[in-house]
Amino acid sequence: MIDKLKRLEKKIGHTFVNDDLLKRAITHRSAGSRHNERLEFLGDAVLDAVVADIVYKHFQNKREGFLTNTRSKIVQRETMNRVAVELGLDKMVVYSAKLSSHNNHMYGNALEALIGAIYLDQGYEVCYNFIQNVLIKKYVNLETIARKEVNFKSSLIEWSQKNKLEISFDLIESFTD
Repeated sequence: MIDKLKRLEKKIGHTFVNDDLLKRAITHRSAGSRHNERLEFLGDAVLDAVVADIVYKHFQNKREGFLTNTRSKIVQRETMNRVAVELGLDKMVVYSAKLSSHNNHMYGNALEALIGAIYLDQGYEVCYNFIQNVLIKKYVNLETIARKEVNFKSSLIEWSQKNKLEISFDLIESFTD
C-alpha cells in the first residue's frame, strides 16, 4: 500500500506531510469508519472556488453566464470521474468487495477528497497550484470544455429564435412528489 501511495504522490506532484489524509482520501465509506466523505465535502468547495478563479482569469472578457457554465462543466461528475481515472485513482480507491467498482461517482468523489486532503495538508495555495497545474493544465482543456454543449434545449431555443422559427415543447407527463 505504501508503494501505491508514493506512486500517487509522485503522479500528482504532492508529497503529504500527513499520510493519514491521503489514506483517508482514497478510502470509500464502504471500507471502514475512516473514510473520505468529509474530505470530499471540503474538496468540492475548494475545487469550486479555485476553478472559478482560474476560469475568471482565463476568460477575461466573458460574461457571468459563460463563466458559470464553464466552471460547471469542469467540476461536473463526468469530468471529475474522467480525470480521476486518468490520474489512476480508480486503481487506488479502497472499497468493500461487496460494492461495485462501477459506482458512477466513487472516483470523482475520491478526487474531490484528495483535493480536500491536499488543502488540509498544506493549505490553499498548494491546493490551488495542484488544481491549476495538475488537474487543469494536464487533464482539462479550458477552450475545449468551454465550447462543450451541455444545455441542448437552450441551444435549440436560441437557434430557433435566430432563424425566426417557432419551436414549442409539449409536456407529456407531470409528476409531483
